[in-house]
Amino acid sequence: MRSGRPEPRRLVAAGLAALALVLTLMGCLFPFFSTEHRLSFDPSAEVVIEVVHGAWDLKIIQPDHPPQTTSTSPVGIPLLIAAAFLLVATVASVRAARLRGPSTLDRWLTTIAAVFLAGVVVTAVTLGLGRPMGEGTEVTLTLEAGMWALFAAVVTAAGAAVMSHRVQDDEVSMNGDPSLADVPTPKDGISITVLPPEAPSSAPDYSAFAPPPESGAKERD
Repeated sequence: MRSGRPEPRRLVAAGLAALALVLTLMGCLFPFFSTEHRLSFDPSAEVVIEVVHGAWDLKIIQPDHPPQTTSTSPVGIPLLIAAAFLLVATVASVRAARLRGPSTLDRWLTTIAAVFLAGVVVTAVTLGLGRPMGEGTEVTLTLEAGMWALFAAVVTAAGAAVMSHRVQDDEVSMNGDPSLADVPTPKDGISITVLPPEAPSSAPDYSAFAPPPESGAKERD
């Protein structure tokens, strides 16, 4: 592993995880959705009860009555746990991007954070839908800012997980050699740089240093 130019895909994954973290915290602060229940006990009278679901409580609004707030099974605590996973995933992705070394920790963390957050959001939607207050009740469901923020957080966290898994360890430099850092790796093997053949050089002439030819046989007297 070496320090140098950060790996771009891991940086994108870290940015998406950080954005999902911010959206998750925003979802904890705003209501998820409001449900209007129209009750018709009498043809001449209609009662409208509005139920506002949030991360920490449930607010019931009735006409001519002050709003009542009741604490239900809070979804805010699992959302904070998901935000903690996203924070750890962001830090791990930034560290892996700077080191540019083979790493699977950031991939696991971003995947766990995305799956956990999606499960919490599905649970919140299931708890919030509930059942009608009686037969003949008209129910109108309206999504609020908190739920839209959580939907965006789930999509962003999934994008972070996908980007972290698209990082290929073969693209990272091997043995810290800077010359191999930017060499692309094909899908079917390792990239090899082929150099053009060198021009053949003419052999040097060593005739001046050659030994003299052997003399012939001496003539007989």
